[in-house]
Amino acid sequence: MENRHTITIQASLGVTQREAQVWGEASWWPKNSLMKFERECPGPLKVGTRYRQKVLLPCAPSWDVEITVLDNARITRKFLNGMFEGSETVSCTPEPRGVKVTYVMQARIRGILNKILWPLVFKRLHDKNIEAILAHLKRYMESV
Repeated sequence: MENRHTITIQASLGVTQREAQVWGEASWWPKNSLMKFERECPGPLKVGTRYRQKVLLPCAPSWDVEITVLDNARITRKFLNGMFEGSETVSCTPEPRGVKVTYVMQARIRGILNKILWPLVFKRLHDKNIEAILAHLKRYMESV
């Protein structure tokens, strides 16, 4: 499955790239986001940095991820366990009217219950949450 969301931001490419890299930990991250990232190791971001991702709902899933790609254009986190097998990438590309920020999750859903719940409940919540995160990033970047 591929889950893709994009937004165009009128801001500089370099600053947008830096903010996209701190996805989940940035000051612009929505306070009411259903997703929480907890970094497992201190220090600068690098390939190998791990996070615990938690869905902030009762009895909701959580999983571990690890950065596998980190460069000026994108950050990719691989799902290490939990309901997904695959990865998610946030990338920034220059556009004539700003920067296109793209979130792509390429994953396979693990577990029978998760395969039932994803289309019924979780996908809608995921999509709404990602759209809110991108909107917060846009508001932040266009106000600085």
